[in-house]
Amino acid sequence: MNKSLLLKWKWRILKEDNAIWSRFLLLRYRNPKFKVLASSGEVLNRDDSSWWKDIILNDFKKEDSVDGFNDWVICDFKQGNTILFWHSSWLGDQTLRESFPLLFDLSTNKLCKVSEAISWNNGVFSWNLGVPMGIDGLDSLGPNLLHQPTNGTSMAISLLMRDLKVLLDRITPNTVDYDDFHWKLTSNGVFSVASVSSLVSNSKDIAWPSNTIKLLDVMWKANIPKKVKIFSWRFFIKRLPLKDLLAYRGINLTSLDCPFCSYHPESSEHLFFQCQITKTVWEKIYPWLGNDLEFSLEEFKSFGCIQEKAKKSNIRVN
Repeated sequence: MNKSLLLKWKWRILKEDNAIWSRFLLLRYRNPKFKVLASSGEVLNRDDSSWWKDIILNDFKKEDSVDGFNDWVICDFKQGNTILFWHSSWLGDQTLRESFPLLFDLSTNKLCKVSEAISWNNGVFSWNLGVPMGIDGLDSLGPNLLHQPTNGTSMAISLLMRDLKVLLDRITPNTVDYDDFHWKLTSNGVFSVASVSSLVSNSKDIAWPSNTIKLLDVMWKANIPKKVKIFSWRFFIKRLPLKDLLAYRGINLTSLDCPFCSYHPESSEHLFFQCQITKTVWEKIYPWLGNDLEFSLEEFKSFGCIQEKAKKSNIRVN
C-alpha cells in the first residue's frame, strides 16, 4: 500500500503542471516527468533531497511479481521531452524495449528521451537512431550495417533497425503541444491507488503457489518472534541471500559451495534439509514431531502435507 500511495505522487507530477509545487520541482530537479518515468538512480544527483530520491526510486519491480510504474503509463507523444525512447509505451501498448529486445540490449543509451532521437534541419525533422542506440552501440554494429551487412547476425540487426525506422517514420512530433499521459490500469485513464493495490495482490496470488500462500498466512499469525517470521517469509519467497540465488542475480562469488560441508552448492534445499550438518539438527527435531515425519523442502512448504503426517502420529501442528 505504501508503494501505491507514493506512486500517486509520480502520477501527480506527470499530470498537475499548474500546481505551485510542480513548478518548484521543475526548477529544482529539471524535467521531473522524465525522471519519475525513469525510476532509476542514474537520473538522481548527490544533492537531491531524500524525499525526491524516495519518489524516484519507489516502484514495483520483478521481485514484486508485477511490472513497474512506467509500464502502466501510456504516453501521448507530442514533443517527446519527457518520454523514454526504450522504456515508455508511446508507440502502442508495448515499449520499444519489448518490441526490439536485441536492439535494446545493444544500446548504450538506455535512458534516452524520445526528443533526443529527433533531428531538425531547416524545420524538417528526421529520426536519428544513433542517439538511442548510443555511439558505442552503433560502432559495435559496424559502419555499413544498414547498407552492407556482412553476416547473419548483422543481417538480423540490420532488418530490425530498418523495421524500427519504418515504424518511427509514421510518427510526427508536435512542437506546439506537450506530452500527455494515461493510466493503463483504469478504464478512464486516471491513476488510482486501488488499481495498483488490486493488481499487485492478484499478481502475488498467481506468482506464489497456493500452499505457500497458506503457509505464509499461518506463519504471520503464529505466536513466534517477529525476526523468525521475517526470516521464514524470506525463506519461502526465495529472498534469502543464498549463494545459488545470488549467482542467479549476476553477483560474482568466489565459491558456490555450502559453508557447512563444502561438498554441494548452497541452496535452500541443501542448506536447510540435505546437508549432513543440517540433518543432524533435524534428527533432534523429528522425535518431537514423530519418528516418521522426515520431509523434503517441497513437503515442508506444503503445510497441509505436514499436518497430515503429524495427524498419523497424533502430533499437533499449529
